[in-house]
Amino acid sequence: MSRLRLRNDRLHELLRDGDQRRLRRMLTRLDEVQLASQLDNLTSEDQLHILGLLPVDRRAPVLSHMRYEAAATIIARLAPEQAAALLDDLRPDDVVDILGRVDDQKLGEILARLPQADAEALEELLAYDDDTAGGIMSPRFFATGADSTVAETLTQLQAVELPTHVMYVYVIDPEGKLVGVCSLRQFVQRRPHEHVRDFMQAEVVSVRVDADQEDVADLVSRYDLVAMPVVDAHNVLIGVVEVDDVVDVLREEATEDILQMAGAGHQLSDARSFWPSLRVRWRWLGAAAVGGTVAAYSLSSFDASLAEVPALAFFMPVVAGMGGNVGMQSSTIVVRGLAVGFLEAERVRKLVVREVALGASLGLIYGLLIGLFALWLGAEGADPWRLGTVVSCGCAGSMTLAAIVGTCTPLALDRAGVDPAIATGPFVTTSVDVMGLLFYFWLANILLGAGAG
Repeated sequence: MSRLRLRNDRLHELLRDGDQRRLRRMLTRLDEVQLASQLDNLTSEDQLHILGLLPVDRRAPVLSHMRYEAAATIIARLAPEQAAALLDDLRPDDVVDILGRVDDQKLGEILARLPQADAEALEELLAYDDDTAGGIMSPRFFATGADSTVAETLTQLQAVELPTHVMYVYVIDPEGKLVGVCSLRQFVQRRPHEHVRDFMQAEVVSVRVDADQEDVADLVSRYDLVAMPVVDAHNVLIGVVEVDDVVDVLREEATEDILQMAGAGHQLSDARSFWPSLRVRWRWLGAAAVGGTVAAYSLSSFDASLAEVPALAFFMPVVAGMGGNVGMQSSTIVVRGLAVGFLEAERVRKLVVREVALGASLGLIYGLLIGLFALWLGAEGADPWRLGTVVSCGCAGSMTLAAIVGTCTPLALDRAGVDPAIATGPFVTTSVDVMGLLFYFWLANILLGAGAG
């Protein structure tokens, strides 16, 4: 059992027993990150209880490391004065991520109890969409002018309270437009009288405030940056997206893709209670039910084939199952490749050819093995060799069709501007089942003459 699991079990045990003395002692042994991970998995009552046991100076750091949904639940249950005092010690981008998940009434009550300047800054950030650069940026950064000297800039750096993750000094013109960037290391290595314009990097990688957060994360990873400047339509520097927020975006986007592929919503929080889970999943399961009904109706015309060769029914699950697995594998590879930018235009054709070839090759291998088993199972039948051939070719055909559908469907959805992650849900699995079984029974009618009479 992992150490994290042991801690979690021990914490639950102490909470259940009401042993406050040992609980306090355990909390002192955990750092803020460990405490946050423990609180993420507790009920809201237990979260508030443990937060109340912590020293005041530890509460904000713990809250900042929690999942934003869990932190928002805590904030929503606190009195507005307590919530405002707790949030006042957090970075603005973290505050926005938490308050963005609080209802409007509670939000207004909390903002009214913050300093006016802070409340106005937060309202500006909250106006941006959650999944844009503006929604995840921090308004705190350090900037200087191109004509400033190294000595002047260092004096300014020492005179202000720097954000925690400052790694770059941005260079702006008198209008606030971004014209360059320098690393802090450069200021340490340069002579005091040198001007910033002499060593700044004039070509700056930046993003517009309305850029999608996934595009921001992609640029940060491609250019190996620890912060990304955010500009408005006039190239005025208004904020910075820091690397810890990028990590959150990458995790969020990966989780969203995985959940959508399973037809289980967009966020893990959707699965934490009954009714949200029901609302998220019923549509996808409804689509699967419709697809299954269509499949049943389509296969009903082959009832005579099953009556003449009952052994055909034995291999329906394996034909559908093998095809479904191949379709899921192909669609998952394509969806993830599209998400991380791996699939560029010139690679699409190679990918389709490779996946179809893999599906056909695997279909031939497993079709042969399953066909040999069909020979033994159908030994008492009229023509076991033909049955084996039908099963073998049916598996191969089903898996090949699955590779085609699983590869092409996400690509077509992406071309149409639809999130391709939804392709690996009921659409691919149901269509693969229907086409694979129809092909299987069509082949049986041809090779066995089943249902011909």
